[in-house]
Amino acid sequence: MNVVTERTDAKLIEMVSRIIEGDPAAEEELVVRYKRGVAIIAARIVRNYSAAEDVAQETFRIALEKIRRGDVRQADRLSGFICGVARNAAIDYVRRLRSFASSEDISNAEQIPDAAPDQLEEIINQERAAIVRRVINELKIERDRDLLFRYFVREQSKDEICADLILTSAQFNNVISRAIARFKELYLRHIRRAGQ
Repeated sequence: MNVVTERTDAKLIEMVSRIIEGDPAAEEELVVRYKRGVAIIAARIVRNYSAAEDVAQETFRIALEKIRRGDVRQADRLSGFICGVARNAAIDYVRRLRSFASSEDISNAEQIPDAAPDQLEEIINQERAAIVRRVINELKIERDRDLLFRYFVREQSKDEICADLILTSAQFNNVISRAIARFKELYLRHIRRAGQ
């Protein structure tokens, strides 16, 4: 484990401890740290900007409740936990919307929000996807490129990838965690260069 990862893990462990102790500043820190990622996950699944905001709020409500109860046993895996809560909250929203839509009279159909992104959202999503693909392709380790592309772009299941690459679930978690860290570092360099 490198020094940056150890420092990051220590910060996450400290933040989780502070949230359990009831520190509102730590809760705010968690929201600030993960709000962009949660927004991306929610928007990708829900495909409606205002609904994605609601899903993001619900994600943080659920996550903070679970952290306060001590349900997060491995604070160094907080990022994966938050992503999982966001994904589940978004999927739950879509299920509720579909259930509502199927039980409602067709005369109320115009009240159901269009789940398709508008043109601006579509352009922004395409630009983000192009940047993500470019950064993935620039990763030096082929396994990182393959794993991130399959899991996040092609949305293959963890079980399918583990079977193909002959990995256990724990090995997959370790490998993808390191790949995400390398991706994030390269992505942030791209963002900094673009901002100059």
